[in-house]
Amino acid sequence: MKVFMPHISWEGGYGRYFSEAFKRNGIEYFTNKGRFHRNPLIRLLGLRDVGKVRKAEMRYYVKKYGESVFRQCKSVKPDVVMINNESSISPEYVKKIKDECKSMMVLTLGDAPWDSIRWNCNFPHSLKHFDIIFSADPTWNNNIRKVAPEAKIFWHFGGYDPERFFPTDKTMITEEELFKLGCDLAFTGSSYAEKAEGAYRADLLSYLTMYDLKVWGGDNWEYRFQFNPELRRCFQGPRLSFERLRILYGATKIFLNLPAPQISFGFQPRVFEIAGCKGFQIADNRLLLKYLFSEEELIVFDTIGELKDKVDYYLGHETERRIIAERLYNRVKSQYTWNHWAERIISTIKTGSGIEDLDLLLMRGDQAELKEHLRNA
Repeated sequence: MKVFMPHISWEGGYGRYFSEAFKRNGIEYFTNKGRFHRNPLIRLLGLRDVGKVRKAEMRYYVKKYGESVFRQCKSVKPDVVMINNESSISPEYVKKIKDECKSMMVLTLGDAPWDSIRWNCNFPHSLKHFDIIFSADPTWNNNIRKVAPEAKIFWHFGGYDPERFFPTDKTMITEEELFKLGCDLAFTGSSYAEKAEGAYRADLLSYLTMYDLKVWGGDNWEYRFQFNPELRRCFQGPRLSFERLRILYGATKIFLNLPAPQISFGFQPRVFEIAGCKGFQIADNRLLLKYLFSEEELIVFDTIGELKDKVDYYLGHETERRIIAERLYNRVKSQYTWNHWAERIISTIKTGSGIEDLDLLLMRGDQAELKEHLRNA
């Protein structure tokens, strides 16, 4: 099988996880060198601040990039073209690749298709051209099914890279690192600049400033301090390197796992990454977490009151934190690496079987049976 996947330049080398997992599974994997580079002269002249210029520039480069990806697909002749979110490819070229390259079109979807602020290339119009859509959140499925009636919709939930996320030897953490990174509560993540979803994380964290809370992240956390000034003293700086992130997971007592709010039932791979470092986490509850993990493996919360109660309890029970973290570590290492994820994706592409139409299963299925099915998927 040949798989072509357009390059992903997301933070953390996310695309690398996919490519290495496919190679380990014996799949011929092809990609392009990278996404388009916009004209630096326009940036230097400050013209990107002019709406019409910015839109025209984006249309031009999206078209050129689509042409480039199409040419490479024509050359490679892949059996499968796998696109993650929109990958800066317009509906025109998704259709052209499908029609002229005769490839199976597969989409892994990590964000809501109709989130107005997220897409650059009229992405929702691409959905009807895909044969298989892997959806991270079943709440999106009903609408996807209406605009892409021929597509099969399967659930996917990602994984983690055990070569990048692994336990840190706590005896090797220096006093300086412990001073800078050690705390009772920690959170790292985007503030989403001025987008509304960033308000969710900031407002939630603002209720926890009475604790020894430390926050790291990018995308202009400063903007949030006008609404949540109490967070300013908790903010430590920009994103951490993977090395320091591993130390943080080992040095902090409780890590707060707060998925993006537009994900209603699903969750983000961070749950695996924290667990892969044997960090103890309390996660903002999402319905599907309880189907994958037991209460003995992952602690979740539904209200601020419940969160505070659990923070207070687990800060005082170090042994329980360690046992729970160890239990979840063993589970994710054996089932939820990117290699496991790739094997599930590849199996579904080859056989057409997987966790299909999860939204319908949740509505009509036996809950105990469904939990057992998902935990062993």
